[in-house]
Amino acid sequence: MTATVDQTDTGNLGDDNIARKWSYRYPELGIGAVTTDRFISQEQFDRERRDVFAKSWVNIGSVHDLDGNSSFFTRDIKVLGASLLVVQDKKGDIRAFHNVCSHRQNKLVWEDKGPCSQFISCRFHGWAFSQQGNLASVPDDGEFHFDAGGDAPAQSELGLVAVHTEVWNGFIFVNLGENPESLEEYLGPLGTSLKDFPFQDFELRNKYEVPDDANWKVVLDAQNEIYHIPMLAPQHRFLGGGAFATNEDGYTRLADFELMGLHTVFTSDSDPNWHDTPLRSLMAKLRVITPHFTLRDPFVFHVLFPNMVIGFLGDFMFTYNIWPEAVGHSIWEIRMHFPRAKSLADRVTHDLMKVRFRDLLCEDVAGHAAIQEGLESRARSIFVMGDQEIQIRAFHKNLDDYMNRANNA
Repeated sequence: MTATVDQTDTGNLGDDNIARKWSYRYPELGIGAVTTDRFISQEQFDRERRDVFAKSWVNIGSVHDLDGNSSFFTRDIKVLGASLLVVQDKKGDIRAFHNVCSHRQNKLVWEDKGPCSQFISCRFHGWAFSQQGNLASVPDDGEFHFDAGGDAPAQSELGLVAVHTEVWNGFIFVNLGENPESLEEYLGPLGTSLKDFPFQDFELRNKYEVPDDANWKVVLDAQNEIYHIPMLAPQHRFLGGGAFATNEDGYTRLADFELMGLHTVFTSDSDPNWHDTPLRSLMAKLRVITPHFTLRDPFVFHVLFPNMVIGFLGDFMFTYNIWPEAVGHSIWEIRMHFPRAKSLADRVTHDLMKVRFRDLLCEDVAGHAAIQEGLESRARSIFVMGDQEIQIRAFHKNLDDYMNRANNA
């Protein structure tokens, strides 16, 4: 992936007019093929788990998973080998802990979410912890050798094990590394570019957790381009809603692509010749208010390294979290966020978009499994990428560079 770009055929044309302009603009990403072994190797999977997920800021949910002050939710994250307990205390502060009792390592909270009383108690022996994670109560504590000196632990040391936690625009991130950089530093220019977006005006309407028989990178790569839109099955061609313009040959083109450190963003242009379905046209006429927000581009796709996506399509926002479970198996977590409905027409429009988007994603899942089967056949040792897949090339280079830095640290 480190080969240089051949620029001999660009002549005197401007950057926007040359063929393969993204490789021309980002020569550091190279033009070489990617090895297919990275999708089927247990060694690669173990390295990603150890050197990427265990050391990166990863999104595990949002404030929508909490019910306000004095509430909690839990997340079991297989790739991290951890169960996490996220608590919003009575003051509104959000913290994450390993969901493990300090006594005999029992799983502390077994429920997915709920209200959080003043104390969080282990159902095995009744040890209780405060909302801030401090050990608050031990039944029959006189039988323990707390603070006795020697190798006996101090009681103050037996609170819940905290995890680095930060909240950005309502999204909750954790980092299991020892001394991570701040989340603001980690997100860099991508975080800056979205800092003024009105995330607080959106509500979580739908979420799905889809078992996916494919490597997590296969799932991400398949979503991280629009080259497939004109070709992949009827739903993609029909349900794009005019968000993906094509050239005179019928192929999609990126409107823009930007490499933002570890992260990327790409956009599309709308199709000026698109004619919506009669139902969609009728719904647009029935709406009594204008859309709640507009974007310069009809489709915007942000990849937050390593496994999160924040995307915008028309008048709604979607997020993906792609969780590695095994070399050839992932969980594709999909969440759909809409501006808060102010009328019945809004609500019906949102439901229609939900169904259209869900049907489109069903086609994608089938494609992921088919790609994984091809990779596992080992028929070829590489796959190639065109210029319109520049964001996939950027992701794999960032992944390689990140793991190499971890090995050299």
